[in-house]
Order: sequence, then structure tokens, then C-alpha cells
Amino acid sequence: MTAQQKAPRKVTVTPADPKYTQKDIRKQHLRVAPYCRVSTGSEEQQTSFTAQKEYYTQRIANTEGWSMVRLYADEGITGTSTKKRTQFNKMIRDAEKGKIDLVITKSVSRFCRNTLDGLEYIRRLKKCGVGVYFEKENTNTLYMPNEMILTFLMSQAQAESESMSSNIRWGHQARFKQGIVHYNYKNFLGYRKGADGEPEIDETEAPTVRRIFARYLMGQSVGQICKDLTADGLKTARGGTDWSDHTVRHILQNEKYMGDAILQKTFTLDLFSRQQVKNEGQLPKYYVENAHPAIIDRATFQRVQEEMARRSSLRKTSSKTKTEQGKHSKYVLSGLLVCAECGSPYRRVTYMPGGQKRFVWRCINRVEHGKRICKHAPTLEETEIHTAVTAAMNELFRQQTARQMLADCIAAALAGAGGDTSLPAVEAKLRALQEEQIRLFHLAADAGPDNTEYDDRIIEVNAAMTALLARKGELEQEDHTETECDSRVRLITDTLETTDSAIGDFDEGMVCQTVSSIRVLDSEWLSIRFKDGTELNQAIEHIERRASA
Repeated sequence: MTAQQKAPRKVTVTPADPKYTQKDIRKQHLRVAPYCRVSTGSEEQQTSFTAQKEYYTQRIANTEGWSMVRLYADEGITGTSTKKRTQFNKMIRDAEKGKIDLVITKSVSRFCRNTLDGLEYIRRLKKCGVGVYFEKENTNTLYMPNEMILTFLMSQAQAESESMSSNIRWGHQARFKQGIVHYNYKNFLGYRKGADGEPEIDETEAPTVRRIFARYLMGQSVGQICKDLTADGLKTARGGTDWSDHTVRHILQNEKYMGDAILQKTFTLDLFSRQQVKNEGQLPKYYVENAHPAIIDRATFQRVQEEMARRSSLRKTSSKTKTEQGKHSKYVLSGLLVCAECGSPYRRVTYMPGGQKRFVWRCINRVEHGKRICKHAPTLEETEIHTAVTAAMNELFRQQTARQMLADCIAAALAGAGGDTSLPAVEAKLRALQEEQIRLFHLAADAGPDNTEYDDRIIEVNAAMTALLARKGELEQEDHTETECDSRVRLITDTLETTDSAIGDFDEGMVCQTVSSIRVLDSEWLSIRFKDGTELNQAIEHIERRASA
């Protein structure tokens, strides 16, 4: 052999260990974990669920070389996602810990209806030497030469699921068009399923709903309502006693409490993420009127929506505060008191001169930016503001309400049996209701936040006033005034003496209902505008002056 000649190549083969060959794998003892799942919680599917568990228990017991690890079973869980399939996820973790040799299931669709997820889990199991046996397809993933067949099988399962989902959506759309409403009574405070299958009012829960609407119209914030409900131990729809802002706000905005229903408010974005998305026009909505008995009348519900819109439209009061826009303060003056010079709202500030607590109101621009933006906004004592507002309300009632109430009562009497067909009669009823409203606010304020005795009556009065205001507008447009009656009323009202119906103390509920805005003109005067359009300038009586008088 010369130096240039190469030695012949020699190959030595080390045979595979027999215990790893497929033939021997089939013979070795296997720890088997069956997995079963049913799609819904119906009675028939529950029977199927039990039957699957019995079947796999018996099959593994009768198969030589097999032993049961444990049965993994998910009940009533979707097959397109594994996020909520707790038993499925536990099975995967146990397999990766070496506790399982083989997973057995009825079919590919029982294992997973999502092609991508299914392949991912098959690969994870195969990586740790665990196969999945699909009985219907007679396929073991450990012995498949490639994933093409498995991908095809899983794609079929996914297509089947998509077809079922499409059929279900079509069914929902058909029911929506017919006005058929599905009620989730677990989250529907104030209602229960009646003997005829239709919703009926639950009078043990309905007072809580009426209380929420009444307190909101009386000027309470959502947070205050939650606090009172929690303190009184009143139960939510799910039986808890911890009330949240979200829960109360949802009740106030839920049209079902006036007997109507909006269908398809939300929809499922796609089959696999199952994310619920608010329907903002992507799909049609269906409004069903008089779908069920109403707890709250339409007029009251509409007034609440208007009040919520008003509160949410309040502009952010500070460039430095983190308070969200539209946040309703627990102090009624926070939404009313504004600076006439710069237009900024006033803020309640606590002073401690000499260790004695005092509450004053200051222009926010003046507080945060000094005289650079607002030069002349005064600081006002809270008690002085309360006294001035109360005095203005008394002046309004003295000049207009008390005398007009008597005049309208006379007008109603002179109108005879005209009922709501004459303007004087409608105005008489309206003034009487205003007086009743004020009286109820006084009684509710004196009774305290825990008392609900007057809530229903306040709602009734509010609804009646709304209806009468609409009727008054119709009559004014029609010009159906009775000249002779009006002239007789004027003669009588000219002889009326001033009636003293003074309000004693500052009442936040009454202020919220009657006052539209309060502008601080200077340190001596407030301009108070009422919701009926009347505007009065009211002098501020300072504490020092009263003390020296």
C-alpha cells in the first residue's frame, strides 16, 4: 500500500435497543389516561358524559397491559379553546411530568376543534413520548409518519365547529327578529322566572331597584348609593351585599327596568377567542318594547338618563387633579357653583385656623394658578352659601310658587270637569305636584339615608310631573287657554296675601332638583338660576355681619 492509497471505509452499526422499537412499545405496560368532554350542560349530554366515563373505565380494566392513571373530563366546556378546560390542561401537565404514557379519546373533535391548538398539544405530548389515540379515526399520533393526516382531521373538526357556530348565530338572529328575549335571571335584580316561563317582578328585590332610581334623582352619586346599599345589607342579584359602582350604574342604564329590551348589545368576535365585543354598529340591534312588566316607568327612566348625561358632561375641573371627567361629587355645590369671572367651578377646601375646622369654597383656577388667571374670585364660607341659596329658594317660592299654587288651584276649580284639556287645570296639578315633591324631599332628608319609605312616591311624583309638562307644552302650542277663566283667576290672585312657606335649612336633595347653576359674582352677590328658567341675584349675608348685628 502506497502513501497515496486510502484505507477502505469501515462502518460499524450499533443496533437499536429493542425496548424502543415500535413492536416492543406496543407490548409494554402503558399508563393510560382517557379524556372525555361534552359540549353542553343539557340533560342528554349529561347522560353521555356519564356513559363515557363508564365506558373508558371498563375498557382500560379489560385491556391487558393497560392501567388507569385517572380519568380527565371537562363538562360543558367549548372545544375550540383550552383556556377554561381545566382537566385538559391538568392532563397535559401530568403527561409532561412523566405520569402518562398514552391518552385515549373518542375522536379528534373531542380532543380539540382548533387546528393550531390541537397540533401544538400533540407536539408537546409527542416530545415527552406520549401518544394520543383517537378511537373513531383509529389513529395513534406516535406512529404517524407525518402530520399531514392529523392536520386534515383537525381541520375537519374545526370546520364542523365553525358550521355549528354559524347555525347557532343564525338561530339567535332569527329569535332577535321575532323579539324573543333571553333573560339571565342570575344577574337580573328585581325579576324571576314565572310559572309560564316569562319574567315576573320579584317584590322582594324590586324595592331595591326603585330605591336606586329614586336616590339618583334626589342627587346622590353612584358611590353614595353603593355605600348606603352596602351599609343596609341589601343584596345584589347574585346574593352578595358588596355593591360596586359598576353594578349600580348598570341598573340605572338597563332599559329592561322600564319593560323594554335591546337585543345583540354585544357579540362574539370570533369562534376561537370567544371575546365579547360591544356592538357599536358592526351588527344590527333589535329594540323590543313592552317585553315584560316594568319596575320603573318610562318617564323616570328617561329622567335618570338625562341626569346621567348631565353629570357625565361636566368638564374636568382641574388641570392637576386625577379626578376623572364627569365624576359626580358628593357635595351638591360641586356641580353648581362656578366663578363668574373665569368660568371655573368652585372646590370645597378645609381650613384649620386656630385648630378649628372651617369649610370654604374657592375658585379652582384661583387655587391652582393664583391671580394670574383669575384675579378677583372670592373665597366663600360654606354656611354663607347655604344660607344665600336657601334664601333665594324661599324668595322664588314666595314670589311664584306659593301664590301661583293657590291661583292654579282656583283655576282648576273654575275649569270644572275640563281635566287635562285646559291649561289652567294642568298648571294647577303641576304646581301641586311641585309642592308635594318638595314636601317629600324634606321628609326623606329628615328620615335619613337608611329610610326608603318615600322612594316609591318620589318616583311617582317625578313621572306625573314629566307627563304634565309634556301636556302643558301641547296645550301651549294649541293655544287652548280659557280667557274668561284666566281673567277671573287674575282678579282673585290680585287679592291674595303673600304666603309664608319658608324653607328652614339647606336641603341638598331639593337644591339638586330645583337649582340649575350658581355663579359667584363677587364677595357680596350670587346669581342663582333655577331649572324653570328663573334667575335671582341673592346677597350673601356674611357671618361677621350677623355677629355684629
